Amino acid sequence: MKKIKIFLTLSLSWIIGIGYLTWVNALRATGPYEGFRWDEWFWFGIIPALAPYLFWFIWKPDETIKSIRCIRSAFSNDKSNKKEG
Repeated sequence: MKKIKIFLTLSLSWIIGIGYLTWVNALRATGPYEGFRWDEWFWFGIIPALAPYLFWFIWKPDETIKSIRCIRSAFSNDKSNKKEG
């Protein structure tokens, strides 16, 4: 469970960090403000953060299922699932 938390934290930090940099670049651009560049955030933030999980799902589907169960048990109210994680 600890490794999963680390990887999820890194991915979310990457997405938020790239979103911030995209916003700052849009503010600092010369000319009128054109708004947040969603396409840059998607291609440089979302895709690189989710690609490792896609490859992990393809190459190790059993580990993916175990991780999903572990994450579900962390959010469940039932304390009997504590042994799975």
